[in-house]
Amino acid sequence: MLPAERLHLRHVLQTVSVLEAVVLRSFGPDGGQLLFTRDSGQVMLTRHGTRILTALRLEHPLARMVVECVWKHSAATGDGSKTFILLLKALLRKIHTHTSQEPGEGAAAKRLAEELLAFGLDELADVIDVRVSPYCSALSERKDAPDTNTLQSLMGGFLHTRLGRGHCEIIQRLTSEMLSQCACHDNLLVTSLSFIDAHFPALHTAISGFPIGSSRVIEGQVIHRDFSTPHPPADHRPIKVLMVTESLEPEILNGGTVLELDRIGGGGTGVGGVFAWAQNRLGCVFGGLQSLGVTLLLSSVKQSDATLALARRAGMSVVECVPEDELALSARLSGAEPVSDWSLIGRQNVAALTFCQPILLGAHRFVHVGYPRSTDEGHIQPPSLVVCGAEDGQTDQCVCALRDAFRMLLTTLEPIRGTGTSDRGRTLDTPHTRNTNKDTHTLREPPKEGVLVSGRVITVGGTFEWLLHRALLHTQSHTLLDAHTQSRTVSDSHTPTHTNIGSHAHSRILAEALLSVPRQIYSHSPHCYLQAQTQALRCLHDGGRTMDGSRTVKTESGSRETSSGSVFGCGLESVACKYRLILAVLQCVRVLLRTDAILHTHTPSHTHTHRHSNTPQQDSEEEN
Repeated sequence: MLPAERLHLRHVLQTVSVLEAVVLRSFGPDGGQLLFTRDSGQVMLTRHGTRILTALRLEHPLARMVVECVWKHSAATGDGSKTFILLLKALLRKIHTHTSQEPGEGAAAKRLAEELLAFGLDELADVIDVRVSPYCSALSERKDAPDTNTLQSLMGGFLHTRLGRGHCEIIQRLTSEMLSQCACHDNLLVTSLSFIDAHFPALHTAISGFPIGSSRVIEGQVIHRDFSTPHPPADHRPIKVLMVTESLEPEILNGGTVLELDRIGGGGTGVGGVFAWAQNRLGCVFGGLQSLGVTLLLSSVKQSDATLALARRAGMSVVECVPEDELALSARLSGAEPVSDWSLIGRQNVAALTFCQPILLGAHRFVHVGYPRSTDEGHIQPPSLVVCGAEDGQTDQCVCALRDAFRMLLTTLEPIRGTGTSDRGRTLDTPHTRNTNKDTHTLREPPKEGVLVSGRVITVGGTFEWLLHRALLHTQSHTLLDAHTQSRTVSDSHTPTHTNIGSHAHSRILAEALLSVPRQIYSHSPHCYLQAQTQALRCLHDGGRTMDGSRTVKTESGSRETSSGSVFGCGLESVACKYRLILAVLQCVRVLLRTDAILHTHTPSHTHTHRHSNTPQQDSEEEN
């Protein structure tokens, strides 16, 4: 083992600065796309922050730790990966400036990080709710029936920094069509978003080699396999499906099975008798399937030649090697239970389909099935997405944008709940988050119940950061005034007291760090920065707003006029996502500053079979 490498705050700051230099190239509405190349010659063109960071071959453990924190936050909310790095760098720089002159810089930085996180968990939500939310718009008066225009503005603001303008319009249309067909009842939007988020891999088909305008929403489910036996005729009704997870043929005929012939029901008739007995049992299975009216078999495993032959003879269609997530979606939509034991097949395992046919998407032929719609208000019937792109990189980028858009909408609409207790070790999570990692690096439980009502949105372009910046400074000034008043009162009563004015530095540090976001948004246009800041502060004093995110401001003549997207940017953004982003960054700061040293261990060269992956669940297509 090599000697330990001592870490100082400046080392952490340098590492994060390198990551910031990478993401700044694609940050904001004017950011460009980054081109990554593989050793094989394949390329990836993207503006997606998480994909950019996870595509880097990072050797430094601190950099990998930061990327893992970003990945966890993005996986939970679908938003904010590039802003995460900017805000993290700004906070570390402010902490370094504040503690560099103190004798124990490391201890002071750790203490400040703890105070920042405690403030974020215990007070930040109240500050946002009291001093920022009044200047926000509601996505809808009823959380499950959002206003269409406001929803489109939210989607536009989200997609504008990820895709080109023409691509944004197409992805917005796909999202709207998906939600309108999925949530057929007003009270199903949040449930539908949760369903889409959980089953998104099985709900979309990526097709390269076609223009993105060919993307569309289609009814039913696309199973990404072809028929192993002839598909049912178009006029064949009814179509009944059975889902199986094991081979229908008795295990006795599987390769590798050892037979003791004297214990087989065929007696002493030899191997031929054993096979005859097994085939007879398989025939009985198909007899039972025919009695149940089964015409389609969806199997997660490959079936034997004997099974396929009997299926053809019985007029049954078979689809083999169906991916597990697609079989699970079929079971959810049909209401039938997959079976693993052929002897237990019953009517509860058979479901009806409205259609079953082949479908040609790109160069591949898949199976397209439909399920009858239910009148039950709790029943969700999502369509499938066909996402096209000129090449693999563009297609992947559009798929990621769609997935993150649904996750962002879910985060925006889902109420934030908490216990109201103070606990610095707790973490923030939501019911839709699929990450079950219990590591304390992830934030769960916000501090207060009832704050940050779901559906709050605010104009993009730094408005949230400016308003929260002023709110934090206002909060600090009142805290210091209260502390000074309390100190004088106690002094008048001749009672000794100690007021640590420096303990309130955390709110000022956070307030100053927040300004790094709008500064970078308008880095190419300082005039627009000043103009947007002025209008945001006028709104702070005036309080006027409209539902579409435009602001009502006073002119020099005293009249009132409405100013919309040209200065603030285009679209809206989610307040809940912003809140969760700040908490995630504060948690990451705490983790980084609590790391004192790095221990390098020597690994024998013969065990280097693969390179380190930045994230435990990183998709193979994101490794470059």
